[in-house]
Amino acid sequence: MTLPEQPEVIFVGGTPFSGAASVAARLAAGPGVTPIPLAVRFHSDPWGIPAVLNGRIGLDDFAERLRAEEIAERVPPERLDAAVAALRSGYDADPLQACRDLFWALVGELLPDPAGETLVEASPDNLFEAQTLTRLVPGARFVHVVRDGRAVAADAVESDAVAVYRIPAALEWWAGELREIERGVRGEEDGAPYAIPEEHLSIEFADADRGRWRSQVRGPLRWWTTRRYERTLGELEAESNHAAPTLRRAYEAEA
Repeated sequence: MTLPEQPEVIFVGGTPFSGAASVAARLAAGPGVTPIPLAVRFHSDPWGIPAVLNGRIGLDDFAERLRAEEIAERVPPERLDAAVAALRSGYDADPLQACRDLFWALVGELLPDPAGETLVEASPDNLFEAQTLTRLVPGARFVHVVRDGRAVAADAVESDAVAVYRIPAALEWWAGELREIERGVRGEEDGAPYAIPEEHLSIEFADADRGRWRSQVRGPLRWWTTRRYERTLGELEAESNHAAPTLRRAYEAEA
């Protein structure tokens, strides 16, 4: 894709177990929208483009990791090699543009003929790296998918994906993830605050199986979980976390 042909991109994300994938699928079903057929990840993962631009990973290590990812199975090896070679050749002169060219080169391989004028992508760390993505894809929009923290905590305890084994720790972990996302959409540079423009950031509450956590958390622990959740919501509100009003409205609507 050349620059004039690059479509709008909607990056969808949230904490693990938030339901981001289902929201992304719903958005992708709209008219004029094309889903990127996998979570491409290299633009927002901890080892990916943000780490390259911030000097946390070298180009050799980045290229090695990229070749181990699912996207490398979808892109012909010679095209992947050419895209990585272009990154290397252009990086010293303009790191951001070189990374931007890599992003569009590989997305273009996945979508040689997009059916819509808008793309939807749902890698797990999209919101955590929103500030980098606004530089990488100017004009990008973001959808932050949130879910009742009690439901997220209950699913986290049942999963092997994160190292939390009890509801109290899982609620703390969930709130910590929201704080990390807050840092992703808001920041400070040279003492001046900045944020993703409101018109480019929306919040979706995923309410599928909203009450299922009650079957996962029984007895007195269920009461305690709700009390702790109320306190956590209050803490997030006091911090002006951008997700707090949506979470509060959903909680009060359920009560």
